[in-house]
Amino acid sequence: MQDGSFAAWLRTARRKARLTQAQLAERLFVGPLTVSRWESGKQTPPESRQRLVRDILEAGSEPETVSEGPAPYEDRSVLVRLSPDELKIIRIYRRLVSESDESA
Repeated sequence: MQDGSFAAWLRTARRKARLTQAQLAERLFVGPLTVSRWESGKQTPPESRQRLVRDILEAGSEPETVSEGPAPYEDRSVLVRLSPDELKIIRIYRRLVSESDESA
């Protein structure tokens, strides 16, 4: 996907998914300014990040209501609505954090 076409696609797909730049940024673990720069074509994410963006925006599935194991600071009674892709991202993140803690 070329730079300009990714920027145009991203803006259209994000709006179609009814997400704000901030909401998409949160799902991607980046800042809203980063999403803004991608949409304007000022920056282009690496191909691996573009694939993740496409996976999230093209998932097309309704989010599930799940209760993931809470972090120590979270209220255990709160249910969070996460899509399967968001759950996958969280699991990968937790695994990476766990691996970095073990190597430290």
